[in-house]
Amino acid sequence: MAASLTTRRRTELNKSIIGYLKSNGFDGAVQVLEKEMEVKYDKKYVGKLERKWTAVTKLSAKIVRLETMIETLQEDLKNFGRGNKKDASLALPRAPAKNICKGHKSPITCVIFHPVYSQVVTSSEDCTIKIWDYEEGQLEKTLKGHIDVVQHISFNQDGSRMASCSADYTIKVWNISAGQCTKTMRGHDHTVSCVEFTQAGDRLLSCSRDKSIKLWDVQTGYCLKTFEGHKEWVRQVKISPCTTIFASCSIDHTIRVWDYKKGEETMTFRNHKHVVDAIAFSHEKADQVLLKHLQNGSEGGEESKKEKSSSQTTTTTPYTPQFLASASRDKTVKIFHIPSGVMIANIIGHENWVRQVVFHPSGRYLLSCADDKTVRVWDLEKRFRCRKILEDAHDPFVTCIAWNQARPWLASGGVDNVLKIWECM
Repeated sequence: MAASLTTRRRTELNKSIIGYLKSNGFDGAVQVLEKEMEVKYDKKYVGKLERKWTAVTKLSAKIVRLETMIETLQEDLKNFGRGNKKDASLALPRAPAKNICKGHKSPITCVIFHPVYSQVVTSSEDCTIKIWDYEEGQLEKTLKGHIDVVQHISFNQDGSRMASCSADYTIKVWNISAGQCTKTMRGHDHTVSCVEFTQAGDRLLSCSRDKSIKLWDVQTGYCLKTFEGHKEWVRQVKISPCTTIFASCSIDHTIRVWDYKKGEETMTFRNHKHVVDAIAFSHEKADQVLLKHLQNGSEGGEESKKEKSSSQTTTTTPYTPQFLASASRDKTVKIFHIPSGVMIANIIGHENWVRQVVFHPSGRYLLSCADDKTVRVWDLEKRFRCRKILEDAHDPFVTCIAWNQARPWLASGGVDNVLKIWECM
């Protein structure tokens, strides 16, 4: 340290350290250091160390973003030219946004693509649901019925029905083509924060601020089962495709895995240090990438090899996802191996609360959005490095994202009341 600093700089650093210690009440340490460093406390140096440290942290984050940008440009340069056509399945969102859709009067809470038509649907704190043509960026229809914030929306498999849930304590089922509410379900005692159709489409799962999760019959509107276990507001539920397994996350910092047919909890993950706002199940292509990390780790290697071989040989039975990703207010994204209960990735990079995670169809990437105004793409093959950043995607916060499974488009919603459609290439 002494060799790299001039006498003047060293004196300034020493005075800054003493100023920091003095302002935080470490008077004993100040007296000792004043003798050892041969400098006296100077009021003008109070706060200087904190300011310098904050500046260094911001510069480090900027360096990481610039390195990511350089890496992206270098890869694009390799693929440039007639002989190197880029693999369309690896398409990633590119700025600027293709369409910016304005119409909501309050922040957007959820965005989903229609599974068949070129439509994207948004829910908002303005109590409405809006249906847009994502290719033209035009509003097609506004659905009204809820009397408080619409928290979440979900399609059944063929897109003929949509479910919504709200802070008005209700769940509504909509006929999309008619734009009409066909059923309203009541049973939760507080805000309903998320709703999801099962694969067959005849059941709904919902979670609430009342700490419970409920299973509903879509036809009758009756509550079939209530799951209890979370100690605080349950933020989201996600159903594993083609199985009876679902996962939930909560303000109690936990992620829980359940079997809704057996009516029991099967696993709990407690790795987050703050609220877990969102979760996402992997798919078969993502599992092929992620299982490699598990095999290279110290735990679960043999088990993962058996699972991989069985998934490769079994083609007639529905595929069961092996991994679960989570987004948390501790600013991290984590990935868990469900059968073994092992956390295989702790992804750090966002500078504020992480709001949502989505697996890329190729299986190579994981996308996340956060209150730091960014959408980030993480490379699952290259040790979870940040592959791409969409800076200032929304101002001030990005609340939700969705990937179109039919065509390479990404949708995002924010606190700025705006829906953005990003072309991927």
